[in-house]
Amino acid sequence: MDVSKKLLVVTFTMFALLTVLLIVASHTILLSSFSKLETRDTLKNTEKIEQAIAWETLSIDRTARDWAYWDDTYEFMNTLNPEYIESNLEDNTLYDLDLNIMLFVNKSGVMVYPMSVDLINRTNVPVPAGLLERINSGLLTTHGNADYMQGVILLEEGPMLIVCRPILVSLEEGPSAGTLILGKYIDSSYIASLEERTQSSLSLYALNEEMPPDFQDAFNKAFRGEGNTVNILGDDRVAGYFILKDTTGEPVALMRADYPRDLYAQGKKTLTYIYGFLLLSGIVIGTATKFSLDRLLVSRLIAIDSFLEKVKREKDISKQLDVDGEDEIHRLSKGINEMLSSIRLAEQELKSREYEKKFILDSLEEIVVLRDPNFNIRWANRAALKNRDLLTVKVKEMTSDCHKAADKEIIQKPRYPQASGWTDQEFTSSEGKTWLLRSKPVCDETGDIIAILETGVEITERKNYEIELFRAKHDAEVANHTKSEFLANMSHELRTPLNSIIGFSDLLYEKVYGELNARQLKAVGNISSSGKHLLNLINEILDLSKVEAGSFELHYSTFWLAEAFAEVRDMLFPFAASKGINIKFEIETSLPRVSADRERIMQVLSNLMTNAIKFSNENGCIRVKAAQRNDYIMIAVSDEGIGIAAADHDKLFKPFSQIDSSSSKKYQGTGLGLALVKEIVHLHGGSVWFESEAGKGSTFGFSIPFSGRSERL
Repeated sequence: MDVSKKLLVVTFTMFALLTVLLIVASHTILLSSFSKLETRDTLKNTEKIEQAIAWETLSIDRTARDWAYWDDTYEFMNTLNPEYIESNLEDNTLYDLDLNIMLFVNKSGVMVYPMSVDLINRTNVPVPAGLLERINSGLLTTHGNADYMQGVILLEEGPMLIVCRPILVSLEEGPSAGTLILGKYIDSSYIASLEERTQSSLSLYALNEEMPPDFQDAFNKAFRGEGNTVNILGDDRVAGYFILKDTTGEPVALMRADYPRDLYAQGKKTLTYIYGFLLLSGIVIGTATKFSLDRLLVSRLIAIDSFLEKVKREKDISKQLDVDGEDEIHRLSKGINEMLSSIRLAEQELKSREYEKKFILDSLEEIVVLRDPNFNIRWANRAALKNRDLLTVKVKEMTSDCHKAADKEIIQKPRYPQASGWTDQEFTSSEGKTWLLRSKPVCDETGDIIAILETGVEITERKNYEIELFRAKHDAEVANHTKSEFLANMSHELRTPLNSIIGFSDLLYEKVYGELNARQLKAVGNISSSGKHLLNLINEILDLSKVEAGSFELHYSTFWLAEAFAEVRDMLFPFAASKGINIKFEIETSLPRVSADRERIMQVLSNLMTNAIKFSNENGCIRVKAAQRNDYIMIAVSDEGIGIAAADHDKLFKPFSQIDSSSSKKYQGTGLGLALVKEIVHLHGGSVWFESEAGKGSTFGFSIPFSGRSERL
């Protein structure tokens, strides 16, 4: 069979196999991809519904905080003054707040004032008996200033979103006066609004009810920790499931969201068109390829084969092959002609290369030695002959032209390699110089050692430099460790008397030991504030010294960033309000819970926001943004303040570094805040960045990973 027929068979066989392979791969991969895409789309839409319920709970919690931290509410719980009810708790209050329940429970667990309405019929209704039982049993009462609860509880009337907050004064200090309970039913009206917003069909089953099989299967998967699940309900519908939890974190209900399978159906229709296109393309392209190869390749290869057969038969290398064209086959014909011309010069060129190799190796300052498998020297360059003690051989009088091992008596040395790869060894010559000797076996195609190549280079200066560098590194590490221990010890020694100073000054300020006049009270207040400022500085120094000493520990927990942001905002509100600065948060609603050291992340955010407030102009605005980028949470704090000149950017994030002396006098600080921010973020596996220009404000940001440590609830 000639080349043309073979090419025909091979071409159509390849295109047939390729077409079948593409059809099978398209069916397997694309259909699977459409299925996975449908699952991801269903999970994404289901998570949006779950997030909508979470934001509804957060909205109720914000309302609870506003009412529970109101001074009038606190006074009402202590005095039960009816004016509070007449002024604030009107008939339309719950309708305006879109809530079904508002209950005031005193610190003894007794409900002092209830409000319960039916939002659909707009009528007053009794407080649900199940809710009263939970209040009487203490399950829905707070037990401390920082204690609060939120979740879903099951009542006979239906599931309810519930939030419980302690009733405190506006500064969130002092003893709790009781508990404020707000609730909203997850009823048909609320579910209908969710369906309208999400364009889905929702179903809800409580765990104490008999659930359909698909609900039970989804709950079992979620209970095993597989998260939200997806079930195919048929050719036309797909459903996503998620769990609703009560105030103790236990599951109480399961919600299902149904969606049409439009994406999957469109994918199957698209595959039908792809199959037809692939079959038609395979036939057309295979035929065109066969005729093109015959014309452009096969006929010209036959001509080359005939020419080579003629040269072999006549043994005449003076003939020249002529093939038309400007492609690879034409260049192949030219290469054949050049090869025939080059054969006559091959021996002369080989001798020239041998002389060139010898000249180059003799010109090197490095040692180059070639030995046979018995470690006899075959060849050594001029540098090796000048350092004969490195060869450990007895060498007769010879020149660099003496290459044969018969001219030498070899003493074998055990440093030669027995396997493939370089073997290194340092050697000190009789002159006190240090050499790096390297040996490598040279193997043939079967893996047998046919020679051993040795090289050597003098490294005396490098060895001396390495010794000095090691000593300097060791001295620097000892000095840095000593410094960190000194800072840690001094910080601990200073904090003990400072705590006493702050404690006694606070007692004097609170007039525990007697009355003080105005000047004395102001002086004692200055002592307390200065002591607290100094204690904060010492704590920052202690944290920084722990980082440098490698003893800084992180305590991971899982939390919502929005809640941490709210706490930092409330903590810095008096400072910002004193300058008339407005703090705005721009947080993505789909942010997951993050696993990190909550207190340290709040410390990072507090330091950045404090700097922004400190260096902002009065009546300005500060923006805090949080968004998800791949596996990281990106957080940025921007201000409209004085900004930082480009020449001062390299001073940022360095301990005890201030931009200049004038700013350090006008704006109090030590330069430790940003240094701690950088170290804490790096310990979390994140990074920091900033953008700033003099007179145009600044933006400081950081990122922390959440992948592998986060969970979507």
